[in-house]
Amino acid sequence: MFSMPEEFSITNGMGEMTNFSAPFKLLSMANEFERAGVILYAVELYTKILDNYPDTFEAVASRLALFLIASRYENDGKKESAIAIIRRISTIK
Repeated sequence: MFSMPEEFSITNGMGEMTNFSAPFKLLSMANEFERAGVILYAVELYTKILDNYPDTFEAVASRLALFLIASRYENDGKKESAIAIIRRISTIK
């Protein structure tokens, strides 16, 4: 089963407290880096989620995101980069 991740709170613009889990925040950051085209940072954050929070929904989403990045690399002819990402995914339990 999925474990409950550690949580932290922030105050939104209206002064209300909002709770976010650490893996959720990392996943959001990774998604933003990926959208901005900073793929290496996104890959690092996705991998960090897999390493530190393996039994969470965010880990499932990170694994999928990494496979999609590897697929894009392969389609773009960057086979070495695709293989490196797949190897990283494969070594993470």
